Amino acid sequence: MKVLKKTKQMIVVVCATALLIVPAALQAQQGPAAMQAPAKVEKAPASNKVLATVGKDKITEGSIFAPLATMPPQFRSRYETPEGKTKLIERAIQMSLLSQEARRLNIDKKEDIALRIKEMVDQFISQALTKQEVVDKITVTEADMLQHFNQNKDSFTKEEKVRVCLMMFAARDNDTQQVKDQKKTLAEQALARVKKGEDFEALAKEVSEDTRTKSRGGNTGLFARGKRTDLYGDVFEQKAFSLPLDAVSDVFQGNDGYYILKVMEKKPQEKETFEEAKPRIERTLKNEKQLTALNSYLEGLKKRYTVKMLDAGVK
Repeated sequence: MKVLKKTKQMIVVVCATALLIVPAALQAQQGPAAMQAPAKVEKAPASNKVLATVGKDKITEGSIFAPLATMPPQFRSRYETPEGKTKLIERAIQMSLLSQEARRLNIDKKEDIALRIKEMVDQFISQALTKQEVVDKITVTEADMLQHFNQNKDSFTKEEKVRVCLMMFAARDNDTQQVKDQKKTLAEQALARVKKGEDFEALAKEVSEDTRTKSRGGNTGLFARGKRTDLYGDVFEQKAFSLPLDAVSDVFQGNDGYYILKVMEKKPQEKETFEEAKPRIERTLKNEKQLTALNSYLEGLKKRYTVKMLDAGVK
C-alpha cells in the first residue's frame, strides 16, 4: 500500500508539472488563428539565474517562471505566491530527476516514445514557423474592416430580445388528470391575485415551481428567439415576444406545466454600428486572411519538398 501511495503521488507530481507545457501544445493543434498572442500577455523575464542543479542539469529562473505567462490568470495566480513558486521549483527538480533517469534507461529511444517526442517537437516548431511566416505577416486595416462592414450590413444586427418573469405550476404528461386540473387551478388563482394588484415577482417567489427562476421572482433574463423553447416550449416564446411591455399573459400550457408570464423588458432588433462590429470583423478578416495565406504557404512548400501519396486511402 505504501508503494502504491508513493507511486500515485509521483504520478500527480508529473501531471502537475506537465501542465506547464499544455497551453502551448494546445495552441499548436488549433491552427493559425489560435497562434495569435492574447491581448497584453505579461512576459516573465527570461532570467538565467540558476535556482537548482540536478546532476549536470541546471534549473534556471527563466525555465521555471516563463511558462506562467501562457497560463490563464486563474491558474497562474496559484503559482505567483512564494509557496507557489517553491512548488514549481520542487516539481521542476522532480521532473529533471525522472527525465534524466528515463534517458539513462534509454526510454526516450523506444520506438513508441520517440514517435511521441517527435510529434510534440513537430507541433511546437510548426507553431513557431506558422506564426513567423503566416500569422505575424497578416494585417487588417481600418479600410478593410469598413469595406467588409459596408458590404455585409444586413448581417450586423442585434437580435430582438425580451425579458419576462414567469410563474410555473408543474404538470407533466404522465401526471393524472386530477393533478393537472389542480395545477391549472393554482395557476388561475395566482393570475387572479396578480389582477387584483399583487406584485408579480413577489408572488412568483412565493408560488412558482420553476426552480431555475423562483428565487429571482421568475426573472428569465434577456433572451433572443429560440433560446427558451427547449426549457418552456413554443407557446411560451410566442407569448413572450408577442405581448406588449408590462402585459401579463393568461394561463397557458407549456413544457411540463402551466405558465403565467409578465413582459418586463423588450429590446427591438437594431443595426450594429461599425464601432460595435469592428472587433468581430477584425477577427473574421484575420482568420480568413490567415487561412488563405497558410494554404498558399503550404502550396509553396510542396514545390520545395517532394510529396508523394503512396496509398490512395486508409483501408
